Amino acid sequence: MQLLIAGAITLSITTIGYAAPPSNTPADTAPTPIIDPNTLERLAEQSLRTQGLSESTPATELWPATVTNTMEAIEARHRLQSLESSMKTLQSQIEELRRFVEDHTRYGDNFASYRALMDETKKLTDAQIALKRTTEKIERDRKREVARNKREDAVLARKNAKASSQRLEKLGFAAIGQDVYLSKSAYVYASRTVPDKQVYYQPRLNGELQQMTTIEDREEMDYSKMTISGSLLNAAKFTRNIGVAFVFRDEHGNQIGHETVVIENARADVPYPFTGELVMASSQPFTAMTSWVLFADTAPPAITTTPVVAPVPLGTPATP
Repeated sequence: MQLLIAGAITLSITTIGYAAPPSNTPADTAPTPIIDPNTLERLAEQSLRTQGLSESTPATELWPATVTNTMEAIEARHRLQSLESSMKTLQSQIEELRRFVEDHTRYGDNFASYRALMDETKKLTDAQIALKRTTEKIERDRKREVARNKREDAVLARKNAKASSQRLEKLGFAAIGQDVYLSKSAYVYASRTVPDKQVYYQPRLNGELQQMTTIEDREEMDYSKMTISGSLLNAAKFTRNIGVAFVFRDEHGNQIGHETVVIENARADVPYPFTGELVMASSQPFTAMTSWVLFADTAPPAITTTPVVAPVPLGTPATP
């Protein structure tokens, strides 16, 4: 019964928390006990008998006694921790006083100057820390200002692009991608002359009808040939080479014709007219047209050359 009570108290204390040994103590080495285990066991038995507990104590009395002993053990542990904290504070004060005495012994009359030097060093250190914090704050403010300017520039660029797009739309241009705009295009089919045979009946003198045939030429649309015309505009701020593809489809979505328009050295905001002749694979007019940008590359700078003039021999008459 005594061993059961001691085990319960030990288990409760372990659950609450046990202070780990110092870091310089090996993990596999148990701490040296302050009291001999046999003596500690006899003292524990005497303490339990003082409380009226023994091996014959009923279980109904054993639990309240175990709780009371555990509470006392926990309270004692807390007091011990408080004493350890106070002892550490005293040790720190003693160590500071010891350093003070050593400094005074080492510097003698110059100790006051030494302390003044230490105070000045601390002031300089604090000033450096404050300067560093100020510099970091200035850098943070600068980065925020740069980020804000970038956001404002992006918003302004979007507004300008929107205004430019609206201006071009009012002029009849539509965006087809990569800052390339296409004007309203015209589509003209070719015409061809075909013979037109007409049959009619002319009455004769005997009352019979005679069949007469006349052949006349007439004009009709040739849907196999078409001419497309329009204008392309480079809305970028620099000169580019632009290529645009046009695809024509019939009512069933089948491709019946295509054309590629290339504009070299297209300057900004300058419309470039184009005309293209297509061969269409259809006998009917197209139903839908799709256009997209094939490329919009930056044009290389123009290369200027100086003409080489041959020397004129002496005595050669000047050309009028």
